[in-house]
Amino acid sequence: MLYVSGPTERYPITSLADYVRRVRNEKNLSLAQVSARSRGQISKTHINRIENGTGTRVSLIKLRALARGLGVSEDALVAVAQGKAPPAQTTTNEVELLSYFRQLSANHQEDVLVMLSALIKRVPANQIRRERVPL
Repeated sequence: MLYVSGPTERYPITSLADYVRRVRNEKNLSLAQVSARSRGQISKTHINRIENGTGTRVSLIKLRALARGLGVSEDALVAVAQGKAPPAQTTTNEVELLSYFRQLSANHQEDVLVMLSALIKRVPANQIRRERVPL
């Protein structure tokens, strides 16, 4: 079973249908809105069939259109369609942290890693955010 982490919970994802329905509902999008956001490249009827599990053989073109309509990455949607967990997306803070880290000398990078390791050890386990998988 796949899990997609939300802000405070983990949601089991057992199929493309579950993933599409959950993302659409979390973003408060109607079938018509998803279709419109896909530039009409996937109909609301087709989206409904996917959500209901009756549209089981979805082409790559339709998956791309659906990803656009839902506002998720194509990679994430294709991974779920293949029965895999969607790839983790990097947050803005992570990109900024990596940018700063790469500007440091090797010695300073090692210092940062030591400091982060020490910080993690001081933070109670229930306050540490584990890797999350985006919508």
